Amino acid sequence: MLIFSLWLFSFLFFTCIGFLFFNRLYKSKMIMHKRVSLLITPTQKGIKVDETLRNKTLSARLIQPTISKIRVLAVNKMPKQKMVQIEKKLQAAGHPLGMSAGDFLLIQLTLPVALFIVFTILLAPATEETGKVVLLSGIVAFFSYGYMNYYLVAKSNQRTKQIDKAMPDFFDMLNVSIEAGMGLDGALKKVCSQMDSPLSREFLSALEDMKLGKSRKQAFIELKERVPSDFFKSVMSSMIQADQMGIGISKVLRAQTKRIREKQRYSAKEQAMKAPVKMLIPMVLFIFPTLFIVLIGPVVVNFITQFL
Repeated sequence: MLIFSLWLFSFLFFTCIGFLFFNRLYKSKMIMHKRVSLLITPTQKGIKVDETLRNKTLSARLIQPTISKIRVLAVNKMPKQKMVQIEKKLQAAGHPLGMSAGDFLLIQLTLPVALFIVFTILLAPATEETGKVVLLSGIVAFFSYGYMNYYLVAKSNQRTKQIDKAMPDFFDMLNVSIEAGMGLDGALKKVCSQMDSPLSREFLSALEDMKLGKSRKQAFIELKERVPSDFFKSVMSSMIQADQMGIGISKVLRAQTKRIREKQRYSAKEQAMKAPVKMLIPMVLFIFPTLFIVLIGPVVVNFITQFL
């Protein structure tokens, strides 16, 4: 069994290396062929439409339809409320890797099973205690299942920090554009085209919603719900209220930007004050024991050699 596993993983390793080598070597030709094939219709190639499936790759004919069917089956079996929660988490995380709720659910269910099988195959030939192997593989599968939720939370927190960091500069530029005579929608489009950040992409999504027929208030409310940032929610609430009551947006943005900068300054001071306390943990665990060994070690050695 061990020899078979070694042969199998060696074959997979060298296959991947060969694929990466030839893909790197013929990458430009494959891209050119793919772009040309999109411009040529099946009738121009002299191929019947019914025969186009024969020219598709194995991935397009077998793997992708199978994955799609499994995704649809998993989505249909899950409660609708659970899918809504996953979709909200993905929105807060910015849809990492372009995943939808069905894709995330499929990965979350298949990854633990795949890791359980792989670890069982790898560890089973090395020992005769099958129970421990199954237990260890189960622990790995359990942690991989929980890691997917942790991944979404970490991406959401990271994206929220990026939005909080970009907010003062974004709203300053928006305020300058409005004071220069531009409307709110035009100023948002102008600023979003000049700044590449998660905040710009969220406002572009809101502008697209307004083009599709939503009111500005509804688009801003949905935008406020998508971004899990307290600073951003307060700014959007002020903008919505100012837009409804006819108050000048520039005055609101100037006041909100000043308040955001003050909060960020206080937050930075708070983090700086917490730094000495956080430094105690690595000092106690790693630095102090080493110092004690260097200082007290020779004394202990001399005491043992002389009196014992």
